[in-house]
Amino acid sequence: MITVSRKDSPSRRIGLSRCVLLSAIAFAVLLAGCSKKEKREASTTTANATVPVALPPAIVASHTYRCSDGDVLYVDFLEDGTSINVRWRPSGPALRLTAPSQGLAYVGDGMNLSVGGKEVKVDEPEKASRTCKRA
Repeated sequence: MITVSRKDSPSRRIGLSRCVLLSAIAFAVLLAGCSKKEKREASTTTANATVPVALPPAIVASHTYRCSDGDVLYVDFLEDGTSINVRWRPSGPALRLTAPSQGLAYVGDGMNLSVGGKEVKVDEPEKASRTCKRA
């Protein structure tokens, strides 16, 4: 009995086409990685050349004030002498107020605050002016 073997059997063709396909994909990935190397290096250098961020001034003193209407005001005086952080709750959001120079009223986002000894005067829109004393 004579048997004839076929070199181009379907299973052999599928295995060969998979190998060619995987080789083509690997080659395409290799080319894609090499083609844009110069642009990536340029963007990396630009990202590293950013301007350093300045830190906010340090807190020099923190005081608590009791206002005439019963509210409590928390004030952090900053090292630059012309900025303060004001909060109405101990861990609430702070409002940054600034003064044009030392000794003048602090102003910002609808609030004016004047410091005089152990008292501060708070002026806000649509509210009566009030005085708060340091606790």
